[in-house]
Amino acid sequence: MIPQYFDWAATSPMSDRSLDIYVETAKTYRGNPSSLHKEGKDAARFLQQERDKTARLLGASPRQIVYTGGATESNAIVCNSLLWRRTPGRIIISAIEHDSILQYRHLFESKGFDVVFVPAPGGYVNPADIAGKLTGNTNMVCVMLVNNVLGTVQDINGIAYAIRTFQSTTGRPIHFHCDAVQGIGKMQVDVSSLDIDSASFSAHKFQGPRGTGILYQRGETLQPLSRGGGQELGLRAGTEHVAAIAAMNAALEETLSNLDDRLAHANVLRRVFEQELARFATISLISPPADGMGEMVPNICTIAVEGIPSEVFTRILFEKGFCVSSGSACSNNTPKKGATLLAACQVSPDKASSAIRISFGYDTTEDEIRMLAQTIGKESQTMGRLTRRR
Repeated sequence: MIPQYFDWAATSPMSDRSLDIYVETAKTYRGNPSSLHKEGKDAARFLQQERDKTARLLGASPRQIVYTGGATESNAIVCNSLLWRRTPGRIIISAIEHDSILQYRHLFESKGFDVVFVPAPGGYVNPADIAGKLTGNTNMVCVMLVNNVLGTVQDINGIAYAIRTFQSTTGRPIHFHCDAVQGIGKMQVDVSSLDIDSASFSAHKFQGPRGTGILYQRGETLQPLSRGGGQELGLRAGTEHVAAIAAMNAALEETLSNLDDRLAHANVLRRVFEQELARFATISLISPPADGMGEMVPNICTIAVEGIPSEVFTRILFEKGFCVSSGSACSNNTPKKGATLLAACQVSPDKASSAIRISFGYDTTEDEIRMLAQTIGKESQTMGRLTRRR
């Protein structure tokens, strides 16, 4: 039996178009883009064409696009840039950030930075809470675009306004970084419309290859994570993976060209899923509902299964033929990370310990989402009866 896949937020299957472009590019451009012979110059010319394409698709300029190994590396470049400062200041981080940013806390603090976390009740960061933490020595603010567990969309423009308003009173720049990984394919994303200084993206979240990503930087103020041959504007040393970059762009273009239809389909699936789950008293939503007041993406939904630990229920569902997650795949090896994130959203410990995340893609069908919901409901009832007998 081939399991039905409901873990797109962790990684999405590479599209046929992306895979075809990867193979075609790898065969055609075999030279190193930094080499001076014809094969190298051909690769360099092609790489520049791809950079132009990435910039166009994201609403940026080519000089603002840096290719990386993924969003974790992009986040690391931004965070490590702060370590070059002679005088450490304040760093404001939302409490629902990805581990690739949260785990910098200890390094920042060891270097004398004042790290302040901002909670996110219900999964939303309030711009006023960010404004209340700003000080004259604030160096950076980090707030993600879409939370990878709850699917909540943050008010990036509102937060940017609070930052820029405060910044105008001090005359000191504050770097605003946005982890935008979960945005592509789930909502409209145009970096030119966001008043941010940098953003990170991963190809495998929108059906591109793993190990490839993008760092958007509005101005050339960042420092390299590692030094070497000066590739990628000097920010990311190492030979560029031209085939993977082309495959990523193919997936990005395909995703954005079909975005409206895919979002409409995702909204239908989300409502069907919630309607089916509503029949079972043992299930409750942790993510905001589809028709709630807060902005959210429809493709990510976290629920609580009453009285059953997340790890147990995800195994039960896999045995029934469904791949789901108990939280962020990147934090599965971090003890209590999921519970900590949900605590920052003011989710009760009981619900946090029984949370599972369902995320789906454009080719998920209504029948599949109904079957998953019904299986979740029936298995939760069965497990609940067994638990009560004990």
